[in-house]
Amino acid sequence: MSESENQNHEQQKHFLTLHISHKGQQKTLHFRIRHAAAICAAAVVLVSGTVLSVGAYQKTKTDLQVSEEQLMETERENRKLEQRAELLQNENNEYTENIDALQNKTTELEQKMNEIETVKEDLYNQISNMNASDSSSAALAAVTTALETSDVTPTFTNIVSTSYNKASTLSAQLDKINSMMDETGISFTAVADEVTYALAAQNNIPLGWPVESRIVSTEFNPEADPSISDGRKHYGIDISTQSQIIPIYATAAGTVTTATYHDEFGYYVVIDHYNGFTTLYAHCTELNVTVGDKVKRGDIIGTTGTTGMSSGIHCHYEIQLNGIYQNPRDYLGEE
Repeated sequence: MSESENQNHEQQKHFLTLHISHKGQQKTLHFRIRHAAAICAAAVVLVSGTVLSVGAYQKTKTDLQVSEEQLMETERENRKLEQRAELLQNENNEYTENIDALQNKTTELEQKMNEIETVKEDLYNQISNMNASDSSSAALAAVTTALETSDVTPTFTNIVSTSYNKASTLSAQLDKINSMMDETGISFTAVADEVTYALAAQNNIPLGWPVESRIVSTEFNPEADPSISDGRKHYGIDISTQSQIIPIYATAAGTVTTATYHDEFGYYVVIDHYNGFTTLYAHCTELNVTVGDKVKRGDIIGTTGTTGMSSGIHCHYEIQLNGIYQNPRDYLGEE
């Protein structure tokens, strides 16, 4: 093979040849095909790695933002729950204090009744133990007879008369208490009901029916349970007044925050009761209150009607506690 053929053969092995001059000297760099392939492969690996890294970074950044938003939402919900828990704890403390006060009064009454019974027994014992002569025996008999049968206070000496008056007064009070208990048949349940009504009045808790009717045409059904009433979602109860327009009463004291017309509710009223409770009365024919009015339980705030989306004269009644719908049935009391 000639020298020219050898040079052509060597050139065919090289993919790229660079001639570099440096300080008067010339150098030649030869890049073979495998070198070019290696460089290309390295470039592909570098570019692919860069693309994957950027994609992974963007995904991680997006996931981090979503996690931060979820964390902030969770913190907001936790703050709301803490506020509700604090409010419920305050109400529970108030109820506990009221119940403790009632228990203390009950204990005081029992102590007074025991003291009365003790005074009666002491008086009878003193009279029975008197060392009497004939005249004192006669006086003792007169005292005993007077205590047992007479309605008129007899004339005795100061000591006997004072004791007699005490015994007569205390005995009369005991008889009166016993008579009242026998006549009314007081039970623990009745007392508990009275306590519930008293606490409700004091704490502005909705209690009782808003109208003088006991006909519930549509029940409370916030979950749209098909087995309840007509199966539609309903956040209160509808109390039918049998086509009669009658007054609507506030079920607790509070301040009127809404008194206007709404396409669905018609003329309606909302009352804030200061303790987390609000009540709503809808489909009124007319309103008797305006925003800012202070009302008491039993005040007339409007009349029943069929305004708005209604198929008959009734009162739509809702109760909310801290923004959560309550079943008004739980607050109606005895029917």
